Amino acid sequence: MQVIALLMKTIKHMLVNYRLDNQLIKGKIVLKVSKMSRLFFISQDKVFSINFPFFVSDTNNELSFYSNDGHEVDSKVTSDVLSILTSDTVLNSGDVIAFADFICDIADYNTGFWSLLRGLLLFEDGYIRYDYDEKYENGFRHPLNHLDIFYGSGSTFKIGLRRSITQDHLMDLLDLETDCHFFENVR
Repeated sequence: MQVIALLMKTIKHMLVNYRLDNQLIKGKIVLKVSKMSRLFFISQDKVFSINFPFFVSDTNNELSFYSNDGHEVDSKVTSDVLSILTSDTVLNSGDVIAFADFICDIADYNTGFWSLLRGLLLFEDGYIRYDYDEKYENGFRHPLNHLDIFYGSGSTFKIGLRRSITQDHLMDLLDLETDCHFFENVR
């Protein structure tokens, strides 16, 4: 749910092209669309990336986003998705009808909404994070530089790195249109 909320908030930000005061900026967001489509969130010691499951149109420096079935993902749609994700009534209810009623209310004026929401609930987010982590460094158990793959405690794992990498290196590592990277069996 947090990844879907992050996607919706990021799209909102990109739609309004809001410029922040430089003193407030703590990092940056990069959307890379090629054979892969990924969002990169970049700060001082961390870079994380998730799959971006939308098509992007850039017309006269105005971005538009579309779901796989062609429905536009605009500010209203992102607000509707966020309202479902933040509603205690909808997601914490023991009754599935509350969930269905909420979606039906939105689907009354947006016929593609259920298809979009279903796609978001089922999409593979592809989370990966580069971390420079002095606080928890612990030799080979938790290397200073590492990649965290997935985030749930049942599926997450680390890949240690001998040195730091740049945001461009991580982007290249994930880019399907560049040469593959290899693990070396050296300890």
